[in-house]
Amino acid sequence: MVSKSNKEGIKLRRRIALLLIYTFITIITISMYRVVYNLFLRELGFSNHLIGNITSAQLWGSAIIGLLAAVLADTIGKKKILVLSVLVVPVSGIALAFVTDPTLIMVFSFIKGGFTVTAFTVVMATITGITKTGNRAKIFGLNFGINMASGVLGNFLGGAFGDLIGLRSTLILSMIVHLVAIFPVLIIEVGETRTGLKELFDFTGLEYDQKRVLGYYFFSTATVGFGAGLFIHFGNLIFKDLFGMSATAIGIALSIAQLGTAAGSTMSHRFGRRFGPLKFNLVMQMLVIPLMISLAIVRQPLLFTALYAFRFVFMNITNPIMTSIVFSYVPNTKLSTVSGINGFLNNTVRAVAAMIFGYVVGSYAKGYTELFLLSTVFYAANAFISYLFYREFKTKSKVVELYESR
Repeated sequence: MVSKSNKEGIKLRRRIALLLIYTFITIITISMYRVVYNLFLRELGFSNHLIGNITSAQLWGSAIIGLLAAVLADTIGKKKILVLSVLVVPVSGIALAFVTDPTLIMVFSFIKGGFTVTAFTVVMATITGITKTGNRAKIFGLNFGINMASGVLGNFLGGAFGDLIGLRSTLILSMIVHLVAIFPVLIIEVGETRTGLKELFDFTGLEYDQKRVLGYYFFSTATVGFGAGLFIHFGNLIFKDLFGMSATAIGIALSIAQLGTAAGSTMSHRFGRRFGPLKFNLVMQMLVIPLMISLAIVRQPLLFTALYAFRFVFMNITNPIMTSIVFSYVPNTKLSTVSGINGFLNNTVRAVAAMIFGYVVGSYAKGYTELFLLSTVFYAANAFISYLFYREFKTKSKVVELYESR
């Protein structure tokens, strides 16, 4: 006879497995789409300035629709939002494969961007809600590792199919496959916690430590978001402009960056326990600074790819650690809302930075040197915030409990 605790454990593992399958499918298809879309726009004859504005429209959608959807997830239910996302993303994505008018492209990019980020924020909130302190860090690391590994596969497939069947056909194929993600969503039991709209934005009852954690979290998001927004969404154009790479080669280059992060993320909870989670995060953020300076100088393809990969790994390997710590300070009834506010902030600053991309780079490859140096300033600011967070919270019981040796 199966005990009640064993039944609950089986149920929990099933729910987590379905969430991870959902993540796996959606990230593969989104990465396939993303790695070729800017190249598709370049093929249509669009300038860096216009591509930057289109990317900005997508990020504004991620900010505005993402926040609204996150709030709705806490009011009408997370599952409904996930279903809506699975349906809207492919429809808008396929439309973008055929539309050539810049205004319509921006409208559909706004919609697609909003519902793409929605799925990510709701999944993170759901994982926090169904896990306990003992296993939360491990599950966050596993989810982020699968996210990165799926991105590796998606980047490679997107680049390869882009050269084999054409960029437009690859865009359409990725969005058709994206619809498969509807099946795990329909099966999963999310475990809803619904709250009134007024209560969602009432943070007056938060304790001092909770407010401090959210303050560091939001400031870090703003600095990293702007620094990354200057170039991270244009990785395919960077490799194309600097080195004339094919779609396949670009896919491989971007996959290398995510591969190391995928491997490290699944082990992040172990690194956190061995070195201390906040200390490990601080060291990683500090290492990013010299790597960013190197990207501004180096123009040898293999070395540049290696530096780009290491920057990506060091910057992202601690994401599961920091998310698990921050979300452990957030009440369950506000998880999706806080995630949505953070997403709104992140995508808002990225949207502004994306518009700056076209102005800084222009039509000349030398503009990338100035772009990377400007980005370095914001990564340095984030390293300072990471230091303040480490200094104040390194010995807090909630942080220690999440990453204590077992």
